[in-house]
Amino acid sequence: MPIARLLQSIALSLLLLLVTGSICPISQAAEAEKRELKFRWAFGALGGSTNAPRVEPVARNAVLKSGDKLKVMVELHRKCFVYLIHHNAQGEVAMLFPYDIKQFGTDYQPGRRYYIPKGEAWFQLDNKIGKETFYLMASDQRLLDIEYLYNKYVSSEPVKRTELAVQMVAELDSLREQYRAAGEQSDVLASNEATLRGFERATGADPTDIAGMARDIAFNNLYSETIVIDHR
Repeated sequence: MPIARLLQSIALSLLLLLVTGSICPISQAAEAEKRELKFRWAFGALGGSTNAPRVEPVARNAVLKSGDKLKVMVELHRKCFVYLIHHNAQGEVAMLFPYDIKQFGTDYQPGRRYYIPKGEAWFQLDNKIGKETFYLMASDQRLLDIEYLYNKYVSSEPVKRTELAVQMVAELDSLREQYRAAGEQSDVLASNEATLRGFERATGADPTDIAGMARDIAFNNLYSETIVIDHR
């Protein structure tokens, strides 16, 4: 091969390596972003004892009082499966979102705001003080074990529900540990002590919109967050 052609071939090879080296990271980053799942959520509290109540975001270790009101908003950017589950001191669990498991196949789409509870209603803390724990879980796949246990829980006789609730919380803890083991951001673990009192639904409550305090969540396969409220 003539020297000139050999040099030209080497130059082209070097150029190709430079171009490939400069483009690949960008392509990989773009591909990773494309795979990311995203949703927004807000968890707001409205004080019930002041003349001019103000909505504030609920922190992971918030302190609230009986009469305070709670509301959640979920909005998908890219379709994923979001669950919000509450567990109380009596051993009861409640799936607050989705409204119904069937919702995943019907009314569940990106770009729409879903309020929990629906419309202008808020949840209101009752007079049974204690701790309230909320599990926020999101996944690229439906959490079928959670769905199965919850469906079995709500359809069972009261005497059997305590054991099923324990199984469901154990499954939530297992998923949460998977999330932590994957090296994602740290999660706040719920206390193992007897905790969690109930709340009641306050209909016709304040229509204050909590969407303005929503924050974006981006993840790949699984997201977990636990919010523990000290209800005094």
